[in-house]
Amino acid sequence: MYLTVNEPIDALVIYRRGSPHPHLRAFRWHDRRYDVTATHLVHCEREGDTVDLVYSVTCGDDTCVVRLDTDRGRWTLEALESTD
Repeated sequence: MYLTVNEPIDALVIYRRGSPHPHLRAFRWHDRRYDVTATHLVHCEREGDTVDLVYSVTCGDDTCVVRLDTDRGRWTLEALESTD
């Protein structure tokens, strides 16, 4: 089932030297921790001068779309597809 969320999250990331983007390892949404088990795609979206990084990740049995607003440093869970 696909659920549109668009809510802020807390993200745990790793910044690696020479990497084009931060590596998303886990995030917290509604008092639940989602550990990222695979990253499928990271791409940039631009709107004017604003650049966002959009991540498509797997967290166990769930697939999530997460956005990083690089100007403000804000993380957002955009969508969640759960097998439950």
